[in-house]
Amino acid sequence: MALQPAVCTQCGGKLKVDDIDLNGFCKCEYCGTSHKIIDIITIDGLPTVKSLLSNADIEIQDKNYENAIKLYKEVLKTKPNCHEAWWGLYLCNKAFDEYYNYQDKYGNSGPLTKATIMQNTINKYAIRAIESAPPEQADIYKKNIEPQLNYINEVLNGTNSKEKQSLFGKIKGKFFK
Repeated sequence: MALQPAVCTQCGGKLKVDDIDLNGFCKCEYCGTSHKIIDIITIDGLPTVKSLLSNADIEIQDKNYENAIKLYKEVLKTKPNCHEAWWGLYLCNKAFDEYYNYQDKYGNSGPLTKATIMQNTINKYAIRAIESAPPEQADIYKKNIEPQLNYINEVLNGTNSKEKQSLFGKIKGKFFK
């Protein structure tokens, strides 16, 4: 039995099966029609992206952040543009940052160190989630990181120009007003 290519029933365009959302739908990139591609597929007992994300979410609820990180990284191996996995990594790393009281690896702390650690976590994970997410979800993510961005902005406004330039040079400025 040969595999059938995924083709839009409305316009005949080729569907990108690697852009399937968690509910098994993908949109035709040409006409925007949604198509149900899969429900839940398991191949010889291998976990699906959906099951890995579900398990990672459970690990976060149980505060098992290390296990959640492993699962999210496994998702990203299969689907590197998965905004849910990037956001999950952001949440896990933010929890670690909070647990360690925003101290760097040398034990330094203080507002500038805290702001630097926050912006590193945002840049490494949250911004990737925002860039990969659909617009409505990206807006939700942006609202969630707004308090951290406001804190970073406050620290920038209260530091001398040399410290400010060093920190600001590391921040992706497109989310600042």
